[in-house]
Amino acid sequence: MSALPSITPQHILGFEGARVVVIGDAMLDRYVAGAVDRISPEAPIPVLRVRRDHSVAGGAANAAMNIAALGVQTTLVAAWADDEAGRELERLLTGAGVTASQVRRGTAPTIEKLRVVAGTQQIVRVDREDLEPLDAAGADTAFDAVRDALGDDPSHTAIVVSDYAKGLLGDELVARVIDLARERGIPVVVDPKSADIRKYRGATIVKPNFAEALQMSGLRADAPDEATLDTIAEHLLVDGIESLAVSLSAVGVEVIESSARTRIPTRARLVADVSGAGDSMIAGIAAGLAAGLTTLQAVQVGNMAAGIACGRPGTAVVSSADLLNELLVASSPEERPGTIEDWDELAQLVAVEKDAGRTVVFANGVFDLLHAGHVALLREARSLGDVLVVGVNSDESTARLKGPTRPLQPQGDRMSVLEAVRYVDFVTVFGEDTPRELIRTIRPDVIVKGSDYRPDQVVGGEDAKAWGGRVHIVNLLDGVSTTRLSQGQQVRRG
Repeated sequence: MSALPSITPQHILGFEGARVVVIGDAMLDRYVAGAVDRISPEAPIPVLRVRRDHSVAGGAANAAMNIAALGVQTTLVAAWADDEAGRELERLLTGAGVTASQVRRGTAPTIEKLRVVAGTQQIVRVDREDLEPLDAAGADTAFDAVRDALGDDPSHTAIVVSDYAKGLLGDELVARVIDLARERGIPVVVDPKSADIRKYRGATIVKPNFAEALQMSGLRADAPDEATLDTIAEHLLVDGIESLAVSLSAVGVEVIESSARTRIPTRARLVADVSGAGDSMIAGIAAGLAAGLTTLQAVQVGNMAAGIACGRPGTAVVSSADLLNELLVASSPEERPGTIEDWDELAQLVAVEKDAGRTVVFANGVFDLLHAGHVALLREARSLGDVLVVGVNSDESTARLKGPTRPLQPQGDRMSVLEAVRYVDFVTVFGEDTPRELIRTIRPDVIVKGSDYRPDQVVGGEDAKAWGGRVHIVNLLDGVSTTRLSQGQQVRRG
């Protein structure tokens, strides 16, 4: 088994420069939810008292919605009709920032699935669909739409083939799309429904679940034991398909490549609903590949997204903030990003922490020679919340404030030392004389300064009060300072 490469918040933040084109079977998922407290006198069936009725995008449209929620520029090429369900689907896509390219599939209506839910349990599903296949003219229209969406620059791009066997994706159209991608060096991720793996020849990653992999391989098995997975690999890793990502539900995902097999475990959690989890996984994989991640990294992101989706009722959309929160919660101090000089990236991470209910504390200074006074301030600052962000004066800023002989250490070294302090979560740098703009960017809950300042003198204090934050003053240790240490004076206390 191969070792798993790490996934960092910076990988997720990098999705914003990527784009993905999705082609596949779109549908509208409607939910009627309520409570059951009696049986109908007309027939032995439950009577649902409706409390909520809502719609979400399903199928390829849900995959596109998940990809867009990860900050990726997303285009969906799919078929729907100009009916009520189609108009609702288009409204949902537009609201999510997905560029929708409609293809007509003859007279077929928009595919619609109605799920009736009592409490958290589905009690019936009603499908409205016409599986009329796409004709030659429609296939040409779909292919042209994919080609136009790709444009002339293939960089930071991926294609998703979301096959729900509802009539859009014939063998010839799939082959044309994959051939186009290979010509341009664009990775292709497939969510398959065909029993013939050769339909997806040339794809970068094909992601069947275990039942689909068994069907494709002509096997019967109750569990994904090693012998069964060996046979699946032998049957499905055909020439032209680079890798398989076989979803094994609670067991995880088995990534099968020509030279290796890797198990990516699933984080244990309560499962509310598996609807749409496969679309969330496809979204994470596609976003990762488009952003330049390796196969194993991309599948890890997809597995994480699917796990989050399973913890939510209904067809869920997983956002980049959800993934960042998962990474920040699960990561050890060594895996956290530490130093982040890009304020926009830092602001996104701080926002994730605050949305999760964690209190963000901010402290700033030159920190030229880290000493016991600094550590005491950082320790008390961290005790005031859950996350400590430290802003460091740049070299230029320090020289303006302290004189031409300072700093004693360059800003990179000062930041590295702070990053190693166990109380500190994030370190950044600011070039201004004060951290006011940095504070306004990240909007901390608490601003900490030493007792050489009064609360009304603390830069950013009034700003923090405006968004519900506060200032906290920390008593400084007597007789210890960078100036005294730099002049060779001993520190004597007590």
